[in-house]
Amino acid sequence: MTSQPCSMQQQRPQRAQQTRRSQQARPEVAEALNHHLALAADLRGQVKQAHWSVVGPNFIALHHLFDDQVAILTAHIDLLAERLRALQQVPRGTLQEAVAASDLPTLEIRELFEEDATTAILERFEHYSDGLSEAIRQCEQVEDMSTQDLFIELQRQADLQSYFLRSHLPGADVALTSMRSRDGASEDARRVEE
Repeated sequence: MTSQPCSMQQQRPQRAQQTRRSQQARPEVAEALNHHLALAADLRGQVKQAHWSVVGPNFIALHHLFDDQVAILTAHIDLLAERLRALQQVPRGTLQEAVAASDLPTLEIRELFEEDATTAILERFEHYSDGLSEAIRQCEQVEDMSTQDLFIELQRQADLQSYFLRSHLPGADVALTSMRSRDGASEDARRVEE
């Protein structure tokens, strides 16, 4: 018995019958999922570039933070692609698709001083989060609560990463010191009044 080489011309098996539980995505939901798949892939690549390129006294903290963010974005990519498959859509997940579909600004390829790297990645996370807000609204309009829930969780994680990045920027300590001073002054004023 000889095996014959697989040919693209051979008939493919019939697709499985749709069941009562099968879902198909509304076109705008599938587009939002694929758009955020591209954004997350582009952002992951840019964060990895910052991970390699950051320099400065806080290098190691940012180097590790950026690596953690790459892992988070990798999980986002997988969740978005799997949701597309659950909705019987095909993810557009190649690097070429990400570059073509992403509207993130391009990160400069050079050594990035820690403040430049942090600010650049923060701006990109905030852009990603803004897009997720729009996707959340779109899903609500078409009553796709499962996909909306996914976008909400991704936004929650993106916003947390933005918070971590902001804490590395100059002025973050000043804001905390200013709040403590104000709260301390208020506490002192209350004591005087009593």
